[in-house]
Amino acid sequence: MITFSTIGIILMVCAGLLFGYQVLMALLSMGTTNDFLYQNIRLEDILSESTLEWVADISSANLQAVAYTVVKSPLIVLLLFAAMFFFLIHMFRGHKKL
Repeated sequence: MITFSTIGIILMVCAGLLFGYQVLMALLSMGTTNDFLYQNIRLEDILSESTLEWVADISSANLQAVAYTVVKSPLIVLLLFAAMFFFLIHMFRGHKKL
């Protein structure tokens, strides 16, 4: 049971580190200007185009729209949703009685 909460905590820490990295990169790219340009990292930025071709091959238009939404959403959001999912699993599974 503790594995689900551990995975959730690890995913939340990864999301926090990724957010800190993105803020640090925005601060370092400012230089001498006052333009703070925060850029989200997305799955489509990380993965190659050939890896994402499977989305276009999905036959159902609704599933294809969901897949495009997941691929184009910020990676921080995906990590936080996955962490919440594992916390919910931990909550509903309950604790084992010894």
